[in-house]
Amino acid sequence: MTFLHKRVGTGPATFGTDLRDLRELHNLTIEQVARETKIRDTVLRALEEDRLSDIDDPAFIVRHLTTYVRHLGGYEPYFLARFRAKLEELHATRKTSDLLPRTRGVRSLDLMVGPHLLGVLGVVLLAVGLGGYVWWQAEAVNAPPLLVVESPLDGERLLHPIVLVRGRTIPEAYVRVNGRDAAVDGNGAFELTLDVRRGTMIVSIVARRRRGSETVIERRVVYDRPLPETELIDLSATGTQ
Repeated sequence: MTFLHKRVGTGPATFGTDLRDLRELHNLTIEQVARETKIRDTVLRALEEDRLSDIDDPAFIVRHLTTYVRHLGGYEPYFLARFRAKLEELHATRKTSDLLPRTRGVRSLDLMVGPHLLGVLGVVLLAVGLGGYVWWQAEAVNAPPLLVVESPLDGERLLHPIVLVRGRTIPEAYVRVNGRDAAVDGNGAFELTLDVRRGTMIVSIVARRRRGSETVIERRVVYDRPLPETELIDLSATGTQ
């Protein structure tokens, strides 16, 4: 999984803008990604522009979304959760029963829609709407925060015994790197320098929401520069026995 860094703008982030940000951080065009992943560019544009209603079968597109996010090194659970939430918002999820023809005769009750029945129906719809909104808010709050890191790369070899950890998350998240707190600015960017011992070291980056859900990513870095050579002193030349 590649770690990237890009400043977030002041506008609200959506599912599509997060996808576009992830692609642009790799300096890739839609056409390049389409060639590399074998996904049609029209599908990629529909995802990045939040035009999920233009997709013939949103359920089938999950496979393409997973391939797209994995190709760009993004956090798959985060984007899949945002995708499903967007589908529910647009009422784009298709059910099997919707694909079958249904026939129903007219019953006497259908002709007796009075004020009382309309009132009950309104209350039920209001309760369902409020319940769905509360559930959606809870899912959004409890979802793991977005975590994108620019450096270090996995398996990176260091020239000096220090490593710069840089990336971004949501502004309200807490970030810890190998147990040390990293300050997160108003745009969600963070940066921290760690000392590295000789050999292989695991850098663990954790982005946590205030309510406890977290995203954890680990990178391995290697510092194996040779030790400086020391001059050998010829003791016989100094007359020492």
